[in-house]
Amino acid sequence: MSADDLRAQFDAQGRSGLVEGRRRDARQARGKYAVFAGLVAVVCLALIVVRLGQGDALGVWVATYGVGVALGGWGFVLARAGHTRWAMMVACIGAALAGLGDSPAFR
Repeated sequence: MSADDLRAQFDAQGRSGLVEGRRRDARQARGKYAVFAGLVAVVCLALIVVRLGQGDALGVWVATYGVGVALGGWGFVLARAGHTRWAMMVACIGAALAGLGDSPAFR
């Protein structure tokens, strides 16, 4: 075997491991972002139920929580499709809207 053959075999081994590592990292990122977006949606939905159960009047807070649920669900779908950057952005906007809906101005 020549040095070029050995080098080619070595390069082929390293690339397959690198490719598998990147695939694993991408799969983990999709899972993490999907969990985060799903959690945002569930928390917003739970907040709607809790506040309605406490007897709060309907208002702008319902809309902000509702949009938070929708954005969390959309972020989940985007994460599962592999669009992790968009999923994180959409889920963070949904969480921010939930925080805005929980502000004293909307009580």
